[in-house]
Amino acid sequence: MEAFSLEQIKNYLPIIERIPFGETLDKKMKFVLSVGLFVEKEITLARAAELAEKNLPDFIEILELKGIPWAEYSEEHLKQDNLSISKYFHDSI
Repeated sequence: MEAFSLEQIKNYLPIIERIPFGETLDKKMKFVLSVGLFVEKEITLARAAELAEKNLPDFIEILELKGIPWAEYSEEHLKQDNLSISKYFHDSI
């Protein structure tokens, strides 16, 4: 993995400073890194919120505002839910 030099990081600072999530550059960097690591599935949603110094509902709201999916609901989940619902109604009759 190639290391970042301080000069390379300076190129990102003007962009990161415009991010509205965080009062200081340090907090903005934590937020950006947390979101990136979460999107890449390197950390959990709860851990990303913690690292970003946000409570979970606020972190989820920010992800939603940015159009970043925070939950996965696959076809397999849907099949399992439908099977459970069918079984529940069948058993209760």
